[in-house]
Amino acid sequence: MDTSKLEFFDFMPAHMRPKAVLQPNEARQMADKIRQELFASWSRLKAIVLAHEDTIQKRWKKAITCYSFPARQGTLMYLPASVQRTAVKRRQVLLEVDSKLPPEHAPEISSVIKDEASTRQEKRNDFLLPYVNLEDLSINNGTQFLGLLHARALRFPSEFAWFDSNTLGFGVAAGGVERYHGFNCAMVAFGETTYGRVLEYSERLNESDKDSPDGGMMEFILGESITFGNGLAVLETQATLTALLLGVVTRILNDIDLTDLTPAAPLPAPEIPVLNTAFQWQSSARLNSLRPYGPPPVFNIDDISVLINSQYEFAVQHLADLRTDPNYFAETLQAYYEHRFETLHGKVPPQSIIQSRTVSLMLTDVYAFLAYYHIAKEIIHDFRIVQAKFPNGPPRARELTKEYEDALKKLHPVSGLLEERIKTHRQTLSSSPALRSGIIVRSTDAAFRRHEFSFASRPDDKLIPPPIGVSPLVASILSHWGVINDCKSILAYHRPAVPATELLPAGVKLRLQKWRPFIGPKANSGIGPDGDPALAARAFPISNFTYPKGPRDRAWAVKCEDVDAAFAAFWKTADRYLIKSCGKELFALGAQVVGPFIDAPTNWLSLVAPKVPVRAMPKAEALVPFGGVQQGPEMKEETSAPRAKPKKRGVAATTVEGEDNEQATETSVATAPTPVSARVYKVFSTLFKAAKDEDVALQQSSVAWKDIQIAFTQIGFELHKTRGSAWTFRDPEGHKTVIVHEPHPESTMRFWEARRFGRRLTRKFGWTLQSFIVDSVVG
Repeated sequence: MDTSKLEFFDFMPAHMRPKAVLQPNEARQMADKIRQELFASWSRLKAIVLAHEDTIQKRWKKAITCYSFPARQGTLMYLPASVQRTAVKRRQVLLEVDSKLPPEHAPEISSVIKDEASTRQEKRNDFLLPYVNLEDLSINNGTQFLGLLHARALRFPSEFAWFDSNTLGFGVAAGGVERYHGFNCAMVAFGETTYGRVLEYSERLNESDKDSPDGGMMEFILGESITFGNGLAVLETQATLTALLLGVVTRILNDIDLTDLTPAAPLPAPEIPVLNTAFQWQSSARLNSLRPYGPPPVFNIDDISVLINSQYEFAVQHLADLRTDPNYFAETLQAYYEHRFETLHGKVPPQSIIQSRTVSLMLTDVYAFLAYYHIAKEIIHDFRIVQAKFPNGPPRARELTKEYEDALKKLHPVSGLLEERIKTHRQTLSSSPALRSGIIVRSTDAAFRRHEFSFASRPDDKLIPPPIGVSPLVASILSHWGVINDCKSILAYHRPAVPATELLPAGVKLRLQKWRPFIGPKANSGIGPDGDPALAARAFPISNFTYPKGPRDRAWAVKCEDVDAAFAAFWKTADRYLIKSCGKELFALGAQVVGPFIDAPTNWLSLVAPKVPVRAMPKAEALVPFGGVQQGPEMKEETSAPRAKPKKRGVAATTVEGEDNEQATETSVATAPTPVSARVYKVFSTLFKAAKDEDVALQQSSVAWKDIQIAFTQIGFELHKTRGSAWTFRDPEGHKTVIVHEPHPESTMRFWEARRFGRRLTRKFGWTLQSFIVDSVVG
């Protein structure tokens, strides 16, 4: 090992420089030694698990019998069969195998907080295997350990190469993992016979095959090799983990002869329940924390499709709500206005400028997101056609065909466009309610287009202000951001690699010619730098779009008609500017998807009646949702009073004749109300606006996410966690499906979210509150 060659790395921070530079033969010898140990341990572990996994799971989870330890005379002393192995017992077993296992979750974070950079190397394994600690492996009835064992024993180590390599990142940056550097060589990251093999950049993977790639191509183009430094650390990680798992299972099976092993059929992967609760569904954060204890992440176009489809449906519903519901339009416009950075401390521009920019950003947001998710859906569809030509996937360690690579690469510029769209909100994020009190903005030009930000510190400031108070607008932006990052991470696992090589403008021009009309000439810049004053005049004051409350008399009806008139006038003016800014194709797409949600304006005067009709009541023993007196005997509705129709109104954009509607509304055949428990009826009462008047007025009603899941489970739906925060709710027959995003960071669907979800259910399934009835027997 020649340390004199380290001068080349002098530009790097001291804690990230390699420990030594190895020549290819030195690197090969070092890697081969660890490979042999790893493969031998893994083969032994796999054989034991295939033969005895059922016994291992029973003894580890139920903790009955067979735990032993050496007695004085060297014989084995067995604990009574009735003694259960608690979490403490599991920790004892783990510590017998490795006495240096960290005691608590996330030991690498604790090391960074507590230890100096110079001493973190002493806790190298904490950074290599942060998920291998006493807390995570012994709690939750030991299921996380069993999941880790099942995944790592039955899958060859190469399948985890990129996951383990990515895990190294934090340790390297923090100075907890020191690596070697192999001069002009890389390490193969796939296969069984080739995994861990050191290749010189000029050396072919298969010298007898003239088309076989060399080491340089494997690392820098195909992504089939890891840098030697990372690869050696990955082999070390996997060898350490495999030895630990092997040591634990041999102790669990210490009374069984492990010399003659007969494999049995593999068991299914253990399901890891949510900790400390009987509730069966898991949050996105929980699923991410459990990823080390399951199969490795891989490229799957279905995962990307679920994420994109859920966001596209959200974009469609958002546009439909804006164009058909004045109240929702008012709420959204108010949110955009409140988050304008011009309204913060400092010199404030005229209200007309703020209002114009508010309307511009809101409109370009809704059409830009619709366009980009629409394009992404089409790209996924086209890629599936190409992918079908490779039923076993593209060959490994070979360049992708141009058709295949081009089909998949088109997702990269779409991700870039979405990120650019999100970046327009960096000022929105900084001016969110939780942060705005500590931000000072000063304009640096007369047009208020350039600004300087400064943060005013206060004595009682903490790292995260309690409570965070994430607003609906900020939550929506973060949702877009999270989905795009998830899609990019899935794309990154494709092998051979599909790198994003073009800059965004070039990528759009090269890859998205087919869909350029949907992007629009100003999709990322808005309707001019300052919007349009005439459009802002139609949008403000926002109170013009709020339906009045009070008795349903003639004056009330006239005010409601005024709201509809103001709403129609705004969209008539907005449509002219949308065609100019977004282009005719994108505007037509918006009209197409919104068309099914447009209904004739409500005849408000026809709803004026001397007496409000009384709805048929549920069973007498049921309680009124949100409190109230006990329900009385069933009452018949007076037929003389007119019925109120659903409030679907608005002015549709011009539709394109002859185009099929891909967002056709799903309506269910009219049937008898579905009996549900009082708890579930309360959930649907919130979704379908049956709360108390003061709750609606103050927007205080909300519903817990777990109650929504329980409600849909009770009416027979199956709930599937997909990617990110997306969930698919599907009825047993598969005829009714809705994708909904789990609320985050809180576990409660707030007023605005619940109302939006209720509108979607009405449009898709034809449901109203009258579709359900309280039955004390249910639940």
